[in-house]
Amino acid sequence: MLYDEGLSNAMVGVLENRVPAIANHICSLLDRGYIPNKNKSTILNWSIIMIHAYENINVFSKEQQDKLDSLYNKVLKL
Repeated sequence: MLYDEGLSNAMVGVLENRVPAIANHICSLLDRGYIPNKNKSTILNWSIIMIHAYENINVFSKEQQDKLDSLYNKVLKL
């Protein structure tokens, strides 16, 4: 089953916008002497992984696509 390309591009766009914002936030916290919590690095790491996954979404089965969508929603809520 082919995943909707527009939806995939939208998700990649959201993730690509979040990654630099989170990285900048982590850097600003470090510059101020704070240690960022683990959620920030977890969000950053999973967002980068999911960008690549959504760029290649059509190689996944329907079940894998659904699980990726679920993971996407969980990461956005962090």
